Amino acid sequence: ADTVMPASDPQELVKLKLVDALCYKSEMENRLKQLTDVDISKDLHYVSPATLASTAAPSQGSEGEIAVLYAVGEIDGTSVGIDSEDFISELKSLANDDHVKGVVLRVNSPGGSAYGSEQMWRAVQDFKATGKPIAVSMGDYAASGGYYMSCGADRIFAEPVTVTGSIGIFGLVPNLKGLLNNKLGVRYSVVKTNKNADFGNISEPMTPVQRVMMQGYVNRGYELFTKRCAEGRGMKQDSIKAIAEGRVWDGESALKLGLVDELGGIGNAVCYVATRAKLKSGNYSVVSYPAPENKWVRMWKQYSGGIIESRMQSQMGVFFAYWKELQNILGRQQVLCMMEPMEIK
Repeated sequence: ADTVMPASDPQELVKLKLVDALCYKSEMENRLKQLTDVDISKDLHYVSPATLASTAAPSQGSEGEIAVLYAVGEIDGTSVGIDSEDFISELKSLANDDHVKGVVLRVNSPGGSAYGSEQMWRAVQDFKATGKPIAVSMGDYAASGGYYMSCGADRIFAEPVTVTGSIGIFGLVPNLKGLLNNKLGVRYSVVKTNKNADFGNISEPMTPVQRVMMQGYVNRGYELFTKRCAEGRGMKQDSIKAIAEGRVWDGESALKLGLVDELGGIGNAVCYVATRAKLKSGNYSVVSYPAPENKWVRMWKQYSGGIIESRMQSQMGVFFAYWKELQNILGRQQVLCMMEPMEIK
């Protein structure tokens, strides 16, 4: 059989119409000058794609702005993610901005703090109270707390392969007594005025009374979570519970179950909000929030954080991974709406 050889000769690429023409860089620059009416003796002024994107949307004469608010990462965790207080502040500012006519909430989160999730849900309701539309566009996953913040929006869009749902809640109180006493030789002495004053103390196991208290927090949190979902989706709470208990669904299944309204991406969500806000096509701007961090500040944070972790890793060796995971566990709140890590088998 004949073997088809890949085109390696530039002239061959032209014949195959994979490229239009061959030229030197100087020739291309002269061509661009002709197209932009720049004198051949003057330099071209280039802009980056990011700069072009930030100025491409109409501003003068625009009917308004649709804000795309990104909620990415774990909620109130120790790593880079969603700070619920920052989210609430940002959404409140958008609600008070007369130029902003609606919001698309882009969610890509496995959840996190139950308290933070509830506060973010409330912020969405406060935004809706202004009369402005708000839609959710789900990314790779919008599960547990990620669904919690989304369930009360006017409309929810998901991709067919989005992982969502995971409507559930659990409590986490680490017990490090064995590690501290037996491995590290560290012991604690506690002076307290009440038997439960040190509830959540990681150096001792919970007492039976404290376990009952913790289970009560979890049960109340689950009832509230399922109630919020039922209200937002216009369903009975028992119907939500039938598909809850931490179960996860792909976008297509979530659509059939009523957890999302429509399959589509962020563009579909923007169009929906624009229609609800009665904005004419092409006469509004789409702006992303929060505003990107200054590149020098971001670079310094990455550099300084990388140096610290690099030094610790060199000192701790194989124990560094355990230390980092322990920091994540201790930094989380005790009651969580969070999807468990998924393992592909």
